[in-house]
Amino acid sequence: MLTICLLILIYSMLKKPVASLVAKIKDADWKRPARNAWNKILEYSKRAGREATRIVLRFYYALTDGDLSPKDKALVYAGIIYIVVPHDLLPKKTLGLLGLVDDAAVISWVWKKVSGCMTPAVEQKVNDTLNDWFGYDVRVTKPE
Repeated sequence: MLTICLLILIYSMLKKPVASLVAKIKDADWKRPARNAWNKILEYSKRAGREATRIVLRFYYALTDGDLSPKDKALVYAGIIYIVVPHDLLPKKTLGLLGLVDDAAVISWVWKKVSGCMTPAVEQKVNDTLNDWFGYDVRVTKPE
Protein backbone atom coordinates (compact mmCIF):
# COMPACT_ATOMS: atom_id res chain seq x y z
CA MET A 1 0.00 0.00 0.00
CA LEU A 2 2.92 2.36 0.68
CA THR A 3 4.00 2.33 -2.96
CA ILE A 4 0.50 3.25 -4.13
CA CYS A 5 0.27 6.02 -1.52
CA LEU A 6 3.65 7.45 -2.57
CA LEU A 7 2.56 7.37 -6.21
CA ILE A 8 -0.67 9.17 -5.31
CA LEU A 9 1.37 11.83 -3.51
CA ILE A 10 3.82 12.31 -6.39
CA TYR A 11 1.15 12.26 -9.09
CA SER A 12 -1.03 14.68 -7.12
CA MET A 13 1.87 17.09 -6.70
CA LEU A 14 2.47 16.88 -10.45
CA LYS A 15 -1.26 17.38 -11.11
CA LYS A 16 -1.54 14.00 -12.80
CA PRO A 17 -4.70 11.85 -12.60
CA VAL A 18 -4.80 9.49 -9.61
CA ALA A 19 -8.30 7.99 -9.81
CA SER A 20 -7.06 4.53 -10.87
CA LEU A 21 -4.59 4.48 -7.97
CA VAL A 22 -7.16 5.69 -5.45
CA ALA A 23 -9.54 2.94 -6.62
CA LYS A 24 -6.96 0.36 -5.49
CA ILE A 25 -7.03 1.61 -1.88
CA LYS A 26 -10.58 2.93 -1.51
CA ASP A 27 -11.63 0.05 0.78
CA ALA A 28 -8.28 -0.31 2.54
CA ASP A 29 -7.99 -0.99 6.25
CA TRP A 30 -5.75 1.81 7.57
CA LYS A 31 -5.02 0.24 10.98
CA ARG A 32 -1.79 -1.49 9.95
CA PRO A 33 -0.38 1.45 7.98
CA ALA A 34 -1.28 3.75 10.88
CA ARG A 35 0.54 1.45 13.33
CA ASN A 36 3.56 1.40 10.98
CA ALA A 37 3.47 5.20 10.77
CA TRP A 38 3.26 5.50 14.57
CA ASN A 39 6.40 3.39 15.01
CA LYS A 40 8.25 5.46 12.40
CA ILE A 41 7.13 8.72 14.03
CA LEU A 42 8.40 7.50 17.40
CA GLU A 43 11.84 6.76 15.90
CA TYR A 44 11.83 10.08 14.03
CA SER A 45 10.93 12.06 17.14
CA LYS A 46 14.16 10.97 18.83
CA ARG A 47 16.20 12.44 15.97
CA ALA A 48 14.08 15.45 15.09
CA GLY A 49 12.91 16.87 18.41
CA ARG A 50 9.64 18.28 19.68
CA GLU A 51 8.73 20.93 17.09
CA ALA A 52 9.70 18.91 14.02
CA THR A 53 7.60 16.04 15.37
CA ARG A 54 4.56 18.30 15.85
CA ILE A 55 3.62 18.48 12.14
CA VAL A 56 4.04 14.75 11.69
CA LEU A 57 1.77 14.07 14.67
CA ARG A 58 -0.81 16.44 13.20
CA PHE A 59 -0.72 14.38 10.02
CA TYR A 60 -0.97 11.14 11.99
CA TYR A 61 -4.01 12.25 13.98
CA ALA A 62 -5.64 13.57 10.80
CA LEU A 63 -5.10 10.11 9.30
CA THR A 64 -6.46 8.20 12.29
CA ASP A 65 -9.11 10.59 13.63
CA GLY A 66 -10.03 12.74 10.67
CA ASP A 67 -12.82 12.15 8.22
CA LEU A 68 -10.56 11.94 5.18
CA SER A 69 -11.24 10.57 1.75
CA PRO A 70 -9.17 7.57 0.64
CA LYS A 71 -7.09 9.91 -1.55
CA ASP A 72 -6.35 12.26 1.35
CA LYS A 73 -5.52 9.32 3.63
CA ALA A 74 -3.04 8.14 1.02
CA LEU A 75 -1.51 11.62 0.79
CA VAL A 76 -1.19 11.91 4.57
CA TYR A 77 0.26 8.42 5.00
CA ALA A 78 2.77 8.93 2.18
CA GLY A 79 3.66 12.33 3.60
CA ILE A 80 4.31 10.91 7.05
CA ILE A 81 6.50 8.11 5.73
CA TYR A 82 8.37 10.41 3.36
CA ILE A 83 9.19 12.82 6.18
CA VAL A 84 10.14 10.31 8.87
CA VAL A 85 12.13 7.80 6.85
CA PRO A 86 15.75 8.97 6.72
CA HIS A 87 16.20 8.27 2.98
CA ASP A 88 15.30 11.25 0.80
CA LEU A 89 15.06 12.13 -2.85
CA LEU A 90 17.36 15.06 -2.05
CA PRO A 91 19.65 13.89 0.80
CA LYS A 92 20.21 16.49 3.53
CA LYS A 93 23.66 15.14 4.42
CA THR A 94 24.91 15.66 0.87
CA LEU A 95 22.99 18.76 -0.18
CA GLY A 96 22.62 20.64 3.12
CA LEU A 97 19.74 23.13 3.06
CA LEU A 98 18.83 22.16 -0.48
CA GLY A 99 18.13 18.70 0.93
CA LEU A 100 15.24 20.16 2.91
CA VAL A 101 13.40 21.32 -0.22
CA ASP A 102 11.71 17.99 -0.92
CA ASP A 103 10.58 17.60 2.70
CA ALA A 104 9.24 21.16 2.73
CA ALA A 105 7.35 20.54 -0.52
CA VAL A 106 5.75 17.37 0.86
CA ILE A 107 4.86 19.03 4.18
CA SER A 108 3.32 22.02 2.39
CA TRP A 109 1.35 19.88 -0.02
CA VAL A 110 -0.05 17.54 2.61
CA TRP A 111 -0.79 20.38 5.05
CA LYS A 112 -2.79 22.17 2.36
CA LYS A 113 -4.89 19.04 1.94
CA VAL A 114 -5.57 18.29 5.62
CA SER A 115 -5.35 21.55 7.53
CA GLY A 116 -9.15 21.62 7.70
CA CYS A 117 -9.04 18.50 9.91
CA MET A 118 -7.01 20.27 12.56
CA THR A 119 -9.58 20.61 15.30
CA PRO A 120 -8.88 21.60 18.91
CA ALA A 121 -9.24 17.89 19.81
CA VAL A 122 -6.51 16.94 17.32
CA GLU A 123 -4.25 19.72 18.61
CA GLN A 124 -4.83 18.49 22.17
CA LYS A 125 -3.83 14.95 21.18
CA VAL A 126 -0.71 16.31 19.48
CA ASN A 127 0.22 18.35 22.56
CA ASP A 128 -0.50 15.45 24.93
CA THR A 129 1.71 13.12 22.86
CA LEU A 130 4.52 15.68 22.68
CA ASN A 131 4.30 16.19 26.45
CA ASP A 132 4.45 12.42 27.03
CA TRP A 133 7.48 12.05 24.77
CA PHE A 134 9.41 15.23 25.55
CA GLY A 135 8.03 16.52 28.86
CA TYR A 136 5.91 19.59 29.29
CA ASP A 137 6.71 22.62 27.18
CA VAL A 138 6.90 25.49 29.61
CA ARG A 139 7.45 28.89 28.10
CA VAL A 140 8.27 31.79 30.34
CA THR A 141 7.45 35.21 29.02
CA LYS A 142 8.75 38.47 30.30
CA PRO A 143 6.02 40.76 31.64
CA GLU A 144 5.58 43.94 29.65
